[in-house]
Amino acid sequence: MADIIRIIIKGESGYGPVDEAFTDKVTIDHDSIRYEYKPVVESKINVPRKWSYKTSSPIFQKRFKEVADSVETILHWEEKPFVTDIGVTTFAFTYADKTKATRDFILPGDDFKECFAMIKQMVPACEYVPAVLLTSDDYSDDDQ
Repeated sequence: MADIIRIIIKGESGYGPVDEAFTDKVTIDHDSIRYEYKPVVESKINVPRKWSYKTSSPIFQKRFKEVADSVETILHWEEKPFVTDIGVTTFAFTYADKTKATRDFILPGDDFKECFAMIKQMVPACEYVPAVLLTSDDYSDDDQ
């Protein structure tokens, strides 16, 4: 199979109050990461966010390769039981030969914990962790 040149991970909020509902998308290339968060209903606490980061760092490129390997493994997972009250997480890939692959999961973020931990290292320190990448590690006991 050809090398992965772009990874897109999309998320959505799932069942809950409409004023907290959202869709979001993380796009990763070998030299950049972008994020877009769109609330269903914009409010003081649920605001749109959009940022991008571009780099020539060989460390970032190495991380991209590690994430691409992890995400390709996820693409080939056997079917898992799904949870019905959470949003869909979609993994989409573009390969060097321009072919594409997509896979939807209705699973909690913790099922993708190792992969998401690698991607979080690529997020600029001044930005919030993208909602689609959140796992139980991102919540303190005080938040629950």
